[in-house]
Amino acid sequence: MPTILLIRHGESLSNARKPTSCPKFVELTENGKKQAEAIAQHLQEAQLIPDLIVTSSYFRTKLTAEPTGLVFPSTPKNEWPVHEFTYLSSWHDHISTIEERQPAVEAYWELADPEYVDDPKPGSPESESFKQFIKRVLQVREYLQNTELNSIAIFSHEQFITAFRWLSESDFLQITSESMQEFRTFLKANPVPNGAIVQAQRCRGYDNWRYKMITSHLENLQPVIAE
Repeated sequence: MPTILLIRHGESLSNARKPTSCPKFVELTENGKKQAEAIAQHLQEAQLIPDLIVTSSYFRTKLTAEPTGLVFPSTPKNEWPVHEFTYLSSWHDHISTIEERQPAVEAYWELADPEYVDDPKPGSPESESFKQFIKRVLQVREYLQNTELNSIAIFSHEQFITAFRWLSESDFLQITSESMQEFRTFLKANPVPNGAIVQAQRCRGYDNWRYKMITSHLENLQPVIAE
């Protein structure tokens, strides 16, 4: 049975309430870098040796994965479409804080339109709809359900990790306004701290996974600010 380590990136400047612009290039705080070191140390001490190290295309996951790559230098590395659900492209070309973006975030989820795509500004990465996001998560899950690797460390993001888990625990049948609202409720009720490791182990059955969140390696670090 494969073991998947879904690892949320370390604390980013955005998580720390600092002004940022395009989410793809947001860097880690000093605390986030310490969390990245703590992740690598935990994997080494717990003998959680990955057969593959995966990151998203976002800078903060690559920075978080660097110490783990140094601890396991012979482990292959790859980039997968495990990036964060990004749905506010109209904000990407100017600097803002989480608080300044919050009204737009709430308006998006209140709209609850799974087909809606925010109009991107020229030169900004395109947003995706909720439907496209869930399709992307399902594609990654399908690959993992059929992989012959024993262990994969995936450095990803809170909403992607939560959607991976939600698809196992919900009565998901189709992407509707209602299921979109259900995901938002699940997301708020099941936060994933920066630097946390969600260990997902495949059990018998096509879509049967067990989950365990590991945060013990973060105990001696500064409090984590959730998004």
